[in-house]
Amino acid sequence: MSTSRFSSFKTDSIGREEWIFGGLGLLLVIDLLALPWFSFSIGPFSASLTATDAPDGWLAILAVLAAVAAIADLGVERLSPGTALPSIRGSRSETRLVLAGLAALMVVLKFLFHIHFNLFGFGFWAAIVLAAGFVFVARRLHAAG
Repeated sequence: MSTSRFSSFKTDSIGREEWIFGGLGLLLVIDLLALPWFSFSIGPFSASLTATDAPDGWLAILAVLAAVAAIADLGVERLSPGTALPSIRGSRSETRLVLAGLAALMVVLKFLFHIHFNLFGFGFWAAIVLAAGFVFVARRLHAAG
């Protein structure tokens, strides 16, 4: 009987707050890629744009990359602890905190560059909550060590 090299992966090593961190990051990525950020109508026609659409879609793309990198870093640390990855100041939790902060910063910059409260769709308001939660949980994980 052969064993897969992935059979040694155990999700038992992932704590509750780490699951929350990963879930918030994943929801933020889905929000940025799929939910309507800007909604507008002209006469009988209406349209909506996601965060990665113009204007300044590059900010959302950077936020997606930062969130995915933070989730991947957590996954590698917990599921393959022997794998060495670069880290900020020698701390993987600090690396994830910086990546979560970078994702949130990109969301805030996209907001600041295009302040039109009457045009913001559901995706924008959800992204604000998700980004804040992502950073909050990353900060708690970092403080816990």
